[in-house]
Amino acid sequence: MTPSRLAPDWRRICLGAALGAAGTAAVGLAVHGAAALVAPLTADQVVGANIGLGLVAFALRLAATPLVCWWLLRLVRVPRAGAATLFGLVCYLLLALAGWGDPALPGVAAVWVVLGAVSGAVGVYAAGCTAPRTPAARA
Repeated sequence: MTPSRLAPDWRRICLGAALGAAGTAAVGLAVHGAAALVAPLTADQVVGANIGLGLVAFALRLAATPLVCWWLLRLVRVPRAGAATLFGLVCYLLLALAGWGDPALPGVAAVWVVLGAVSGAVGVYAAGCTAPRTPAARA
């Protein structure tokens, strides 16, 4: 009897959850920290600087988080790391649309960890489900 590709590989799924949480929290805290350092430098001189800084921080998190998570998945040799990252990003964006969380630290950092973990786990599982079947698995 051949195993189904829909059967979860719990070790990889847990690894995806841990890496998703770590990558999301690390990027979020780094970007938030950098924005907190830059904000006092421009807030008095430029009208609307805090709005622009918030938009830049959001865009930077959106671009850097998948790259860091993809790098972490590749670092530990998770199969189909690119597909897992893509599925995880879609999951993260859909869950973020639900409006979870407090916009201030530490509440938002806790939300990043939870969303990152769920998205990492879903991404790794979905990547495993969509993997092409090898000839050995068909026999």
